[in-house]
Order: sequence, then structure tokens, then C-alpha cells
Amino acid sequence: MYMNSEGGSPASRLPKGFHKYLRNTSWLFADRVVRLASVLVTSIFITRYLGPELFGQLNYASAFVGIFFALTTMGLDDILVRDLVRRPERRDQLMGTAAVIKLGGAAVLFTTVMLLALLKGLETTKVVMILLIALAEFLRPFMVVDQFFLSQVKGHTSARVNMAQSLLGSAFRLTLVLVHAPLVWFATAYIVEMGVGAAGFLIAYGRHGFAWRQWRYDRMTALYLLKQSWPLVIFGLALYVQAKIDQVMIGDILGKTMGEAAADAEVGQYSAALKMIEALGFVPGIVVASLAPAITRAKAQDRSLYEARLVNQYRLMFILFLVVSVPLYFVAEPAMVLLFGEKFRAAGYLLSLFAIRLFFTNMGVGKSSFITNEGLFKYSLITAVVGAALNITMNYLLIPTYQSIGAIWAMIGSFFVSIFVLDLFFKEARPNFMWMMKGIGTFWKIRNVN
Repeated sequence: MYMNSEGGSPASRLPKGFHKYLRNTSWLFADRVVRLASVLVTSIFITRYLGPELFGQLNYASAFVGIFFALTTMGLDDILVRDLVRRPERRDQLMGTAAVIKLGGAAVLFTTVMLLALLKGLETTKVVMILLIALAEFLRPFMVVDQFFLSQVKGHTSARVNMAQSLLGSAFRLTLVLVHAPLVWFATAYIVEMGVGAAGFLIAYGRHGFAWRQWRYDRMTALYLLKQSWPLVIFGLALYVQAKIDQVMIGDILGKTMGEAAADAEVGQYSAALKMIEALGFVPGIVVASLAPAITRAKAQDRSLYEARLVNQYRLMFILFLVVSVPLYFVAEPAMVLLFGEKFRAAGYLLSLFAIRLFFTNMGVGKSSFITNEGLFKYSLITAVVGAALNITMNYLLIPTYQSIGAIWAMIGSFFVSIFVLDLFFKEARPNFMWMMKGIGTFWKIRNVN
């Protein structure tokens, strides 16, 4: 190994704080990779075992509850991390209050989804699965421990718990496949997985010398947290609607014209393709996170450097789109047949269309750096709500005629408007539209910007 003149490797001379943050980031990256791999492997076996119709029923139930997931997170996660860093002496008060708020959110979610499921007259199997998946959310309040570890730059602890949660949850699901379990049992996996995560975080919290029984609720703290988080709750609901509503609407709309069995099979094909494309979306997020500090520093130092780095990031996002989507378009169908079987050949064609969505996903992830650095959170809320509303409207118009293909085009159309078009209507966002266009139009000019 190369040694410097003072007898140590270059890495050994890096500041101690740098090693701390590098280790933290490395563990979080490993967590993402392990969870991604376990989900992909498990999905292959579950999808092949259940087939399009039953897999569609499971994903319908999951999406039905997932639309309201923002009610249990309550937009508190980032706020809690921030306040635990700023006010460590109020740890028990902040965590206890956040846990109670999330418990209330879980109760609202449970009541909402069960009422909607009963009012819609869903078949018994779907109602039971919705019930089980919604019950799992009552364990989420214990996940506030995750935010505590993140505030302490102890991502390695959170990562270990998350990886154990994912691996044990996957093992439970694979066991269900091996024993040929009925469909409803796959919904219990959500409870098992959430239970493992809650227990893991509480055990880790105790091993660091803390006790969750010391948490306490404070009314004034609750009002403060809710005042801070309510825009994020609306933002989260809009994002979850845009991400999950298509599976529900495919099942509901086609169920009236094609029958429940055919509609469930269509949801199954769509969900299989969607899971594959979502798995490819983690790379841009990692890239943007790694570039975020440099862009933030440039914002404070030099405007032209800040613009150049944003344009460079958009170039990189477009290159990632080309590298992944072009090959995927051609290999999607045989790949899906290889992984999931001949029954899912239709999902292969859907996956090839989903490849187009990666363009908007990548650019949207890249755009988050601009929104964060400019503090345009109200604008971001508007784009999310408009995108969700447009997605619902286009789904109603396109699904009856084009089925799952219509849902894909509805999603692409809503992303096009929320990520690009709305920039033109807001003075603060117009420069970003030009930077995105420049990045896309000159993607081959990507270079190191000092």
C-alpha cells in the first residue's frame, strides 16, 4: 500500500469525522442493496407460485393500503431526526410524542381503509388481506428508534436492523411458498416483517443504554410537530396516490368490464412489471445523495458553479436512463418469461414500456437537489398534488380502453407535467427547466466540475 511521508496511508489521514460519515453511508448503501436483492429474489418465487390472478389480488390489497401510508409516517421522520440533533436533551419527549402521533395515524389509516373496503363491496379475501396489511401499521410507531440512530450518525445500527427485517421477512415468505400456503397468509408477512423491525429497533435501543418505557407524550410538542409536518403529510399522500393508485384503479375499472378474475390477472401482470422497474430506481437516488453535499456547497459559494453542477447531475441522470432503459426495452419480455414463467409474458411487454418511465423517475430524483437547495417545498407540494390528480384523471380515461398500458401512459403523462411542464408556470422554477433541458441536450458533455 502506498504510504505517505508521515508513515500512514492517505485514507488513514482523513479526518475522524469523515470516517464516521463514510462508514454511516456505506452501511446505508449496503442496507439498500441487501433489501433490494431479498425483495427481488422473494418476488420471483412468490410471483411464480401465485400466478397472475392471485398475485394481482395480493398487490391490489397492498396498494389499497399503501395509498394511505403517509398517515402512519405523518411526515415526521426528517423532522424528528433534525430535532433530535438540535435538542438531544428532549429525546424521550420527542420520541414518545412522535410515536403517539404515528399510532393515531395508524388508527386513522386502519379505519379509512376498512370503511372504504366495505363500502366498495370487495370480496372477502381482499378485505381480509387489507385488514392484515393495515394492522401491521400499528407497529410502525416503534420505528421512531430508526430516526434516533440516524440522528446519532449510527446508520450501521439502523442498517443491521433493516437488513435483518428484510431477510427474515423474505425467509417467512419463501417458507409460505415451500409449504404451499393459501393466499391470505402472504398478507400476514407484512405483520411478521413489521414485528421483526419493531423488535429489532427496541432491542438495539436497549443495548445502547436507553429504554422506550421512558418515552413520554407532550401535548405542546405534538402541536409543534404536527404544525411542522402537515404539508409533508399532504405531500406524502399525493406521492403515494401517484405511486399506488394505478393498481387499484386497474382492478376496480376492469373488474366491472372484464370480471374480477381477469381484472386481478391484469393487476398481477402490471404489478410484476412495476416491481422490476421500481427495483432499478434506487441507483439514481444513491448517486444524487452522493452528489448532494457538493451541490449544496456550490450554492453557498458560487452561483455559476452551482448551476454547472446541477446541469452535470441532469446529464448523469439522462445517461443512467439510456444505459438502463435502452437494453431493457429489448430484453424485457424474455427476461420476464425467464424469471417469472410463461404466464407473465404480458408483463414483459409492460416492462418494456415502463423503461420510458425511468427517464422521468431519474430526472425527478435529480430535481430534488434543486428543490432542497432553493427551499421550494410549497412548489414541490403543488407539483405532487397536481401530478396525483392528473394521474387519477388519465387513469379513468385510458384504463377502460387500453387496460394496463393505459395506466402506464397515465403515469408517464402525470410525471411529464409535474416534473417538467409546471416549472414553466413558476418563476422560481423556470431556471431549473432550462438546466434540465441543457443537461438532456448535452448529455455527452458530462465532465468534472471543480
